[in-house]
Amino acid sequence: MDIPSRGRASRVFSRKCNRVVHLLTDTQLRYFYLLEWDESILDIKEQFPLLDVETIVDQMDESLLKRLKDPKTEVPHVITTTFVITARDQQGREIQYARAIKDAAELDKKATLERLEIQRRYWKARQVDFAVVTQHEIPYQRSRNIEWVLSALNVEDYGFSISQIQTYASILQEQLLSSDQSLRAILTSFEREMKEEAGTGLLVLRYLIASRLIQVNMDADIQLSASPKDLGIKVNMLQGGERRFGAVR
Repeated sequence: MDIPSRGRASRVFSRKCNRVVHLLTDTQLRYFYLLEWDESILDIKEQFPLLDVETIVDQMDESLLKRLKDPKTEVPHVITTTFVITARDQQGREIQYARAIKDAAELDKKATLERLEIQRRYWKARQVDFAVVTQHEIPYQRSRNIEWVLSALNVEDYGFSISQIQTYASILQEQLLSSDQSLRAILTSFEREMKEEAGTGLLVLRYLIASRLIQVNMDADIQLSASPKDLGIKVNMLQGGERRFGAVR
């Protein structure tokens, strides 16, 4: 199997796929969170095996063919592509694309480049867009912010019911709209008013972002010392059954 030479494995529940996904490196994890957050993504398949790679052997030279089998045992290697992604394009059509996630240092290795070339030819034969992504192409802060907020959707893990957290979310939305204090001060006041322990306000804030009930710049560090206005927070308000975002003023 095509196993990365560095990194640590992670098992993460994907709400988009409704299952646990298996990721082999930190870079794969960072890219996964970008996919999980993207509303155009419909499905994610990770560590996708190219089981019928032999269908393109006529397109390979000797150096590529030797990557398909163990040279000593002749046991076939399973070449995998990190992610095969199903998405909806701007015209509403379903499309599929494949991405190999690699640490940039791995691209200096001949064996890695040859395995990537096999993948490129495989996906080209199937008319599926293929590209290699390294840690340098991944917006790190955005991925970290997504990871930080998504875990708040598992409200039961924190001892709250969905109805309770939704009630708290509505209250905090109003406070974010009406206050010019720092986020930290707003959350502290919210906890005192709700008679909840420290950290509850931050959980509700993360839930609001993860549920897209408020919008915030996910590419920037979310500083609790800043006010909602300074962070450019927009609050989702339902008007006539339609979702509208009101800017904090």
